[in-house]
Amino acid sequence: MQSTGLRYFLEVARSGSIADASARLNVAGSAISRQIAKLERELGVELFERRPRGMVPSAAGEVLAAHARRTTLDAERVIADIRDLQGPHRGFVRLASYEGFAVDILPEAMARFRRDYPSVRFHLWVGNSIEIARLIHDGEADIGMTFNYAPPRGVKIEQIIRRPMHALIPRNHPLADHQSITMADTLPYPVALPDKDRTQRHLIDTAFAMQGLTIDPVLSTNSISALRRFADTEGCIHFSSALRIPGRIAIGEYVAIPVSDDVMTDSVLQILTMEGRTLPVVVQAFLNDLLAEISIVPEE
Repeated sequence: MQSTGLRYFLEVARSGSIADASARLNVAGSAISRQIAKLERELGVELFERRPRGMVPSAAGEVLAAHARRTTLDAERVIADIRDLQGPHRGFVRLASYEGFAVDILPEAMARFRRDYPSVRFHLWVGNSIEIARLIHDGEADIGMTFNYAPPRGVKIEQIIRRPMHALIPRNHPLADHQSITMADTLPYPVALPDKDRTQRHLIDTAFAMQGLTIDPVLSTNSISALRRFADTEGCIHFSSALRIPGRIAIGEYVAIPVSDDVMTDSVLQILTMEGRTLPVVVQAFLNDLLAEISIVPEE
């Protein structure tokens, strides 16, 4: 089980075929095949199921892939820790987050951390919770933020934080004086929503369906930034789980009003890392700062 063989094996596990792994590694497919065959002889098991549409790790292959990912990341951590001896908190932090958290929380958290440790660099990838969990599982991101999602095996939940859902309503809107609202209250008015593949939209559609209702938004989009800009221009209702304050609060030209439907009060944020991995010093330091920040619940 040499490092080259593990590297080739892991790339095939990631890409699903020897041809794709060959292109990504710039190595002949025959060389990759030989290394995988050698691993299989040494271990006495088949590491892949060969299917018409590609190669899928067997049960033994999944175990080896998890080991290979941790081995690769542990080596990177050792190198980072050695470099850290030359100066405090140098390094690179890879984040994966759903868009709402990426827009509302992470920019300030990263900037604040860099004020203390200006040598630290970040990469932020934005997508849906399924993709984020996969990046953490495969070791392609260090810290993940998902919304109302049960992560797969191999992914550790560092923290679960309740995020009450609020309706953001223009100050001059007929609903603006309410202390709380239900989703049904919004039906007569223009509403902007995320696309149906977003977790927030699943919650909203479920809340309506439980009352035998449906909603027809004036805008649906996969971009939270575009949704918010449109809502500001149009003056329509939209929703946010970014607020930690459970009650009513004024935000600019909007009033954030708690949504009282049971489905909408159960939303949670999860902070994820790879199970069994020892994080590099700088990644652990940022994670500690982030958890301390988002765990604080302000008084109403």
